[in-house]
Amino acid sequence: MKVTENGSGKFTEVTLNPKVKITEQSMIENANKLHEEANKMCFIANSCNFKIEHKPNTTTE
Repeated sequence: MKVTENGSGKFTEVTLNPKVKITEQSMIENANKLHEEANKMCFIANSCNFKIEHKPNTTTE
């Protein structure tokens, strides 16, 4: 977040860190690729005037 001279602020970048549980180890790579596509098509990210990234924590636990 960037704070302006008058004390207000605005976001300049946001990183979302979703936790994803996958039942098969072999699907983790595919799940991460799907998150890359979701980031490109995310209506929230496409509606904001700052960068939004997705960095999923994908596990089989």
